[in-house]
Amino acid sequence: MSPIKYVEFTRAIFAAQGFPPYEWTVNETAPFTPLEKNLEECQVALLSTGGFYIKGKQLPFDPEKNDLGFREIPKGIDVTELAVSHNYYEHTDADRDVNCVFPIERFRELEEEGYIGELAPVNYTIMGRIFRRTALQNQIALEITKRLKQEGVDVLFLVPA
Repeated sequence: MSPIKYVEFTRAIFAAQGFPPYEWTVNETAPFTPLEKNLEECQVALLSTGGFYIKGKQLPFDPEKNDLGFREIPKGIDVTELAVSHNYYEHTDADRDVNCVFPIERFRELEEEGYIGELAPVNYTIMGRIFRRTALQNQIALEITKRLKQEGVDVLFLVPA
């Protein structure tokens, strides 16, 4: 499978559907947030854009509808219970080993070995390829941030698919 020229692909899709050209986000600056604790003392959470859900317990994502939902994945999940619902990346490897896109088992090992204080009780997964940027920033990101703060999470690892 050859790489997709994503920017060109997105421009063509928008034009074919009669939409104005997609306006890409440009971040001139980013706030620097220094870590105030050693990682060994931190509660760490994962956020993957891989579109994972728990089979039989959560609804799959709806890739065709630019799904703006998120799924909570408990720390102790048996990874064989997870499935991918995402049409916009080649997920054959993730189907075989979720850790390549949602490294929950690796982070449990980091906790056991003392490299991190603890893996958060709840971790998150969303769809990648969300073109509704404002909704992503003002709905999903804010809700997940609120939950992370309530859970006492110190560090979030974003794992793109």
